[in-house]
Amino acid sequence: MANYDSNDLDWTWDGDFIVGEDGDLQDTADDFIRSLETEIRTVVRSEFSDWEKHPVLGTNLSDFRGEPNTRAVAGAMEAQIVSRLIASGIVNRGDIEVRIVPTGPHEVLVMIRIAAASTPGNRLQVGEQLVISFSYDSLEDSVFFLPVNQLERDAR
Repeated sequence: MANYDSNDLDWTWDGDFIVGEDGDLQDTADDFIRSLETEIRTVVRSEFSDWEKHPVLGTNLSDFRGEPNTRAVAGAMEAQIVSRLIASGIVNRGDIEVRIVPTGPHEVLVMIRIAAASTPGNRLQVGEQLVISFSYDSLEDSVFFLPVNQLERDAR
């Protein structure tokens, strides 16, 4: 379990910068683990060559465009997400777990769990994992990140 705390600019789930109450760009100083969440979301929705300075940053989920929900496809998707997040230097191999659950003939729910250290600079409780969930539709080749469950948010 590593310390993934970092201070970075804060973005919305679709990549727009957030403007703070003071009119300046908001950063993740109030919850350092948001920086990791943002990095993971960026890599998940990116394809190779999307980033000129980082031509191999991305998970290339479009490789699964048109594929049906089978165990083999889910296993390949899981392996690709894990390997690309590790190769990008975002997480350590022992700290990531990906689970894929079919939700339709061409749709899956993807849950990425990261074992990150709880620190005074992040919102994680001791033993709590960071969870990032999204749906992927292989016909549309679309990623939709799911918001944090309101019950989980209220419990914090």
